[in-house]
Amino acid sequence: MLLRLLLVMATLFAGLLTSTPTLAATGPALAGPSASVVRAFKKEKKDSQTSEEKDAEQAAAEAEAERKRKEILARIIVLKWEGTKSAGYDDETVRRNVRSRIGRPEAMFFPEVDLYQNGRKVRDRTVIPAMQPAIVPDTNIARVQAAIDSVAAIPWNGLQPFEWRQKADELRAIAEDIWFVDRVDLREPLFLLSAQIGRAAENATNQSPPYYESVGPYSVNYYFYLAATLAYQEPSLMSKLTDQELAASVQIILDQINQGSFPTITVDFQQDGIFDAEWFNSTYETRLNGIVVEPDARGQIDVFLGRSDIYLKRKDTGHGLSERLEVTKLNDKIYFIRDVARKKMGKDFIDQLFLHKNECNPEVDGEILNFLAIYAKLHGKAEVYIAVPENGNPNKTWIWRYVRESAQLKLVGGGPDAFPVRFAMVFSSGLLYNNAALAINSDLGSGGGPSPSSIANDKRIDPSLTPATVPFNFELRGHYNRLMVNVGAEAGYEAGSGGGWLEYYQTPGAEVDTLTIDPKASDCQEVTGKDGNGDPTSELDCGSGLVSVLNNKSFNRYLYMGVGVVFLRDAGIGFGPRLAARVGWSNLPHAIQTTGHFGWAIQPGFLPSGQRVRPLIDADARAGIAIPVKKSLVRDATGKGSVLPVFGITLGIGLTF
Repeated sequence: MLLRLLLVMATLFAGLLTSTPTLAATGPALAGPSASVVRAFKKEKKDSQTSEEKDAEQAAAEAEAERKRKEILARIIVLKWEGTKSAGYDDETVRRNVRSRIGRPEAMFFPEVDLYQNGRKVRDRTVIPAMQPAIVPDTNIARVQAAIDSVAAIPWNGLQPFEWRQKADELRAIAEDIWFVDRVDLREPLFLLSAQIGRAAENATNQSPPYYESVGPYSVNYYFYLAATLAYQEPSLMSKLTDQELAASVQIILDQINQGSFPTITVDFQQDGIFDAEWFNSTYETRLNGIVVEPDARGQIDVFLGRSDIYLKRKDTGHGLSERLEVTKLNDKIYFIRDVARKKMGKDFIDQLFLHKNECNPEVDGEILNFLAIYAKLHGKAEVYIAVPENGNPNKTWIWRYVRESAQLKLVGGGPDAFPVRFAMVFSSGLLYNNAALAINSDLGSGGGPSPSSIANDKRIDPSLTPATVPFNFELRGHYNRLMVNVGAEAGYEAGSGGGWLEYYQTPGAEVDTLTIDPKASDCQEVTGKDGNGDPTSELDCGSGLVSVLNNKSFNRYLYMGVGVVFLRDAGIGFGPRLAARVGWSNLPHAIQTTGHFGWAIQPGFLPSGQRVRPLIDADARAGIAIPVKKSLVRDATGKGSVLPVFGITLGIGLTF
């Protein structure tokens, strides 16, 4: 019996062992982690992020959003007047005046050297400014690579020497497809193309310029030399040369460069003899042939003779100067790149602009127009302006706008003539409510003028009547950048009850602010007599029925002044949403009113407009309080508090100028 029991248990155990793989293979629960497990793991991983990582992600997202916002803002290039110490792009008075004159409160300002784009200018003189491409497109890389592959497949004896010279000329022309190296992607194709041009020139057996040049003490295959200078910055490029003989030719020159056999030229980033390393490195990212470098403490970098593509990329937004420096002989050992840019885009540019400064479209040379066109294309979503403070005076700043379509400059503000403050006149109407006022109900009949003594018993005076006002508002606004100040007068028709506004008369100098009349004045009789000398006298006897009455009119008067801020792109000329506050005085009720406003002014496209004079349509919503002053009919008649709400909305039309 015991033996049988042991056999049964052994059989069951063996069955469990043999069934386990089947369960593991077919059971879905054992095939992998469940979806809930995966979600829990991801949540745990997300929760495990440190606060520093989260802050870094948030900061990166905010920086990207800020960069995209700045891409569409107007860019003002300020040309500093020769010999002045102030009134440059960082002068606050220049910034305020220019922003107001062009109506761009968020415009950004940059130095004239940023406009210098000698590196990005294509060498083809037939390309007009409007057609300047500015950036080497990716399609050019494919075209260059196809030319490289085509020539690399030809053996050295596959062509006659004169045919190799023709092939070198063709490749040299194709090299201009990469006319400026501003990013790493362009280095490899330019390196390979330079090596193939050098190979074609070597096979042509004609050691003459431009394929052979004297660089320092050596006469070298110039394009092998250019390839070697690129490989000096990035040694991994040598691995891209699969032709061992070609690689050896470039390596020989690269070894000479590494040994210091070739001279260098110093590129100096000082301006006017000053270099602020902290400011420069925080403002610009310096790129040499597409690779980021950093000038030394003196603002200098050493580059080899030949071709060097220098580019200052702004770290905040946009692009700075570009220079394609090509030097084979050391006439000067230091090249002051920002001073060169400053002279061309400062003094020379200003001389041309001010030759006939009052002309709407000044004539400037083709090279400067090329630079303008390139700069505008680099910042495709932004308007580009040129500003010049005449003789360094920030209050006499001339402003030109670059017109992309015609590749011209257009004068938009001339010296002191363009007043920096914009104005707007607006007439509006709508519907308002003022709970600080009382109205008289005309439906119950007039019954004579209401008097202070009969307020409590006069059925026409109903505290539940809320005067509905139809305002007729005339307002004058002044706009300076985002700031708006306004003054206005508003006549309000009391339309809620039809009986008009009701308030005490305000009689300055009197102890009681009431007006007294004689309701029986029409019953006055003439009394005649004689004086002491016997002469006849005459006087009007009206009795003594004088009573005090209240001020009852259909229109009230509201005089006010206010201040506000306008948002969005056209805030400087009065268009866009706004927030504002007003304070004013009304006579019916006799009160101080303070209101907050949200409004929006737009320029209708269906109406004609000029450069400065433009039509506008305006909407405004208000809410605030009225505080009755001195003697208050509201308080006396109703017992209400002295602070009561005011609210409403208006719609208007007007002009900016």
